[in-house]
Amino acid sequence: MTGSRRLAAVVVGVDASQASRAAVRWAAGEAARRDSALKLLHIDGAAREPESEQDNLAAAGIAWEAEPGVPTEQEVKSGGIAEQLVEASKAAPLMVLGTHGFGALRGAPIGSVAAEVAGRAECPVVVVRGLTSSGRGEIVVGVDPSGDSERALIFALDTASARNTELVVVHAWHDSVLEAGADLASVEASEERALEDRMTIWRDKYPGVGVRLEVVRDRNVARALIRVIPNAGLIVIGSSGAGLGSTAQSLLSRARCPVALVPHRHEGEYGRGQA
Repeated sequence: MTGSRRLAAVVVGVDASQASRAAVRWAAGEAARRDSALKLLHIDGAAREPESEQDNLAAAGIAWEAEPGVPTEQEVKSGGIAEQLVEASKAAPLMVLGTHGFGALRGAPIGSVAAEVAGRAECPVVVVRGLTSSGRGEIVVGVDPSGDSERALIFALDTASARNTELVVVHAWHDSVLEAGADLASVEASEERALEDRMTIWRDKYPGVGVRLEVVRDRNVARALIRVIPNAGLIVIGSSGAGLGSTAQSLLSRARCPVALVPHRHEGEYGRGQA
């Protein structure tokens, strides 16, 4: 993303863990693609600790090594880690977190903090996990017929456009709700047509993004998303904002790449996201 006006800063949660360092590197790359600044946010707990400024300085060095052209901001706050991160999400276009490690509240696993924040945040949250954290590889997004995944689809399209990479749109369906003897081939063909029809308007809005559609019969949505592209650069799903669902929990435990959770109410940053 380039232009005369920088977008609001991408926010990344900082601590001393290896997972946090991976998150900082990923967030710096994303800030560069968005032409935005990067905010390094350290949450201290009840009182400020001397390690906080050191952690932020170390994170700033990692960000500079990854993307020297991205300006960084540093902030240290006191309070509950999850609560402060959720509060910060209200003004952020994107929040990036590591998946494991220890936060500033010594002894509090960042994995549980990341899960809580990802389930409650008001902006998209990317949890950087697994082996594929460089930002390369296809973008995979899970969609469903309800329309609740629309914001996730817009986020995924914007991300694929910014990275000049292919978007793989996955719809997982299963036969447990069908009548006995139903023609599964016909049902699958119908699901494929419905997804193709739904994507027509988005292909028109994003003509530069290569889009591949995958309709998969699998009642385990997380498994379907992981299997379609085992080496994906990012998996994107929608989030209700009221806690993690089973699909999100499974992805955050099993995916080999970063996972983005996009609240259903999220409006998007790039201006093309209204159907």
